[in-house]
Amino acid sequence: MPQRRPPTRTCIACRASAGKRELVRVVRTPQGSVELDLSGKKPGRGAYLCRRVECWQAALKKDRLAAALKTTISAEDRDRLSQFAESLRDAVVA
Repeated sequence: MPQRRPPTRTCIACRASAGKRELVRVVRTPQGSVELDLSGKKPGRGAYLCRRVECWQAALKKDRLAAALKTTISAEDRDRLSQFAESLRDAVVA
């Protein structure tokens, strides 16, 4: 029986391909909010980003994330995503 290849996804900011588990999924829920999906199983339209702060900043600043999710991101959701990006910076420094 042939082995299946692991799923790969592309970061919407830097366009680098990586394994699905190496990237962070952001999802637009059916209710319209934008949330982190660390499990990769939430329902809704998803987009993937690297675990690099630069990718998160570019995706939020240039509205790449909003375009990929086909929605507008509220200020509250944008703040939550920015805080997560900053926690990535802290994780790299530590």
